[in-house]
Parts: sequence; structure tokens; C-alpha cells
Amino acid sequence: MRHRALLLALFLVPAFFGVVRIGDALTASDEVVCPGENVRGGEEHPGPMRPGDTECSVLNGSTTVGTRSYEQQRRVQSGERQRDAVDGTLLLVYGAGGALVVWSAARSRASRD
Repeated sequence: MRHRALLLALFLVPAFFGVVRIGDALTASDEVVCPGENVRGGEEHPGPMRPGDTECSVLNGSTTVGTRSYEQQRRVQSGERQRDAVDGTLLLVYGAGGALVVWSAARSRASRD
């Protein structure tokens, strides 16, 4: 019985993280935010990007690795939200499915005894 509880817990952990990832994807802001320095008209501007912004520096640490326009950054953020939703769904299905199998195996074994 003790091993079944541990196995059940090991399936519920990924299910929990799946729910968290799905929640993050669903509650993510639609605001387009530059991950580095947003340059508009030759000056740096903090905060969200505006339609028409063409130079958002993408940083890796403190090194600039490229620039993105408003539309490119919007697509990147949308893709990240979709990826979080898909990954979360897979984790939830895996964890819930495994927990269901362990639970049903424990019930059928208990009913035989």
C-alpha cells in the first residue's frame, strides 16, 4: 500500500505542474514586452512595445544577439504561450492518466482481497 501511495504521488506532481503551466498560458498578458532594450526614435523606452516599434534588442545576458520588430515580438510571445499550453496539457494528461491507472489498480486489488 505504501508503494502505491508513493507511485500515485509521483504521477500527481507532473499533473500539478501541468495545471500551473496551463494557468500561466491562460493568464499571460497580451501586452507585447521587449525582453531587452526598446529603442523608439533613437531613445530607449521602458515598458511595453507599441505597434510600429522596429528595434527591440534581444539580449543573452548583457550581449545583444539580435533585434525584433513589434510584430516579430508579438509572434514570439504568442508562440511561447501556445508552447506553455501544449506542454502543460501533456503533463496534465500524463500525470492524471498515470494516477488513474495506479488508483484503479489499487481499487481492483482491494476488491479482490
